[in-house]
Amino acid sequence: MKEAQTYAEDTSLLFMETSAKTAMNVNELFLAIAKKMPKTDTQNPTHAARHRGVNLQDPDAHSTRACCGGN
Repeated sequence: MKEAQTYAEDTSLLFMETSAKTAMNVNELFLAIAKKMPKTDTQNPTHAARHRGVNLQDPDAHSTRACCGGN
């Protein structure tokens, strides 16, 4: 573990020991990752035009493509 922590520090990476079995540090790790993500300016029209995303709640937004080769 010490070697991994040293490597992470040397390469400016996030390091945290976790356990899926006991849930140790799992939430803390996700929060740490979220804090490191770049912030976006949603009020900036240029940003909004480039990062529209998909509205999954829009009933009119349906795909014209069929799955798995169907029509």
